Amino acid sequence: MQHKVIVIGAGVIGCCLADELTRRGASVTVIDAAEVGSATSAATFAWVNSNNKSPEEYSNLNLLGLQAHERSAARGGGRWFHQTGNLQIAQSNDELEALHHKVEKLASNGYQVRLLTTEQVRELEPALEAPRLTGGALYPKEGWIDTLTMCSSLLNRAMEAGAAFSPYETVTDVQPNRVTTQTPDGTAHEYEADTIILAAGNGNRKILAGAGIDFPTLEPSGSGAEGGAKNAGIGIISTTGPVASGMRHIVRATGIAMRPARNGGITFADHPTGGKWDIDDPRIWTVPALLLERARELYPTLKKVSTENVSLGIRVLPEDGLTIADRLANHPSIYAVATHSGVTLSAHLAEAVADEVLDGRRHHSLEAFGLARFETANI
Repeated sequence: MQHKVIVIGAGVIGCCLADELTRRGASVTVIDAAEVGSATSAATFAWVNSNNKSPEEYSNLNLLGLQAHERSAARGGGRWFHQTGNLQIAQSNDELEALHHKVEKLASNGYQVRLLTTEQVRELEPALEAPRLTGGALYPKEGWIDTLTMCSSLLNRAMEAGAAFSPYETVTDVQPNRVTTQTPDGTAHEYEADTIILAAGNGNRKILAGAGIDFPTLEPSGSGAEGGAKNAGIGIISTTGPVASGMRHIVRATGIAMRPARNGGITFADHPTGGKWDIDDPRIWTVPALLLERARELYPTLKKVSTENVSLGIRVLPEDGLTIADRLANHPSIYAVATHSGVTLSAHLAEAVADEVLDGRRHHSLEAFGLARFETANI
C-alpha cells in the first residue's frame, strides 16, 4: 500500500519533499496557510553554500545540500539553481588578511575556493568599481536559487504525479496520523496520513504548541534594537528594477551582499544591518535605501535604478542555530524539519527525510540533528 504523507508547508523544503516523496511512490498532500513559496522562502537571499559554517557536521550537511542542487541541475530539472559562484571582496588590508585566513582554513578542509588579486577580481567583475579594493576570493561552486521558480516547479511536478495541494488552509490541530485545518471561511477539514511532516518554518512552533509540545526554535520576533531575549531576528531582502548592472556573480563585501535577481535587477541584503530592528520598528524601512547606497558605491550602474520590492521574513532558527530533522520522540508519526539554511539544504533534506520516512532508518547525515540534543524541550 502507498505510504500516505501530509507535508505542512509549501516553502522550499516542503516542495522539495513533495516532489521527492511523490517520485518514490508515496501519496502526498501538501497543506499551506497561504500560497506556494509565499512565507520565509520568499524573503531569503537564497545563497547556496557551505561557506565558513560550523561545527563540522553542519558544514558537511550544507555541502551535501549544495551537491544535491548540483545533481538536480545536472538532471535538467534545476533551472532555478544559478551556480554563478560567489565573489567576496576585501576593501582594506585588515579585511584582506582576514580573508586570507578564512580561505586557508576552508581550502585545508577541501572546500573549493581561491584567492584573487585586485586585477583578477576586476577581470571577473568588470562593472565593479570598489576604489579601495585590495583583493578577493572566489567560491566557484556556490550560487543562488530562484525560490519561486523552484517551489512552483517542484510542486507542480508532484501534483502531475498525483500529489494534492491544499492552499489557504491553516492548521488548527496536529495529532498522530491526523491534521485538522480551517479555511478562511471557517470550514474545517481533516486529513489522515501514516506520516505528518512539519516543514512550516516558524509555523512549526505554533502548530505544535497547540498540541502541548514545546518545539525548540527561537521565538519568531525581531531581535530588538535595545537587546532583550534571544529570538530569531528579521531578514530583509530588497530587489531593484531591471538594470544592466553587469554583475556576474554573487558579490559580497562588508555591509552588503548582492546578486542578480529573477526580474533582471539586483537583489541585495545584509543581515547585521537589517537584523537589529524589530519587525514593527519603523526604522527597519530605512535599511533598503542604506543598502542600495552601499551597492551603488560598488556598482555605479545602480545609480539610475530604484528599489522596487522589499520582503521581510522571520528567520527560522533552532535554539542552537543548527538544523532540526527528526521524528517527535513521543509521536513518531510526526516528523519535523526546521533550519536557517533551508535553501541550501532543501534538496538534500528531501532525499534524506524521504529515506527515513519510507524506509524507517535514520539517515547518517542527520544523526547530529535530532531532537534529543534539546534536553529541556517537551517532545
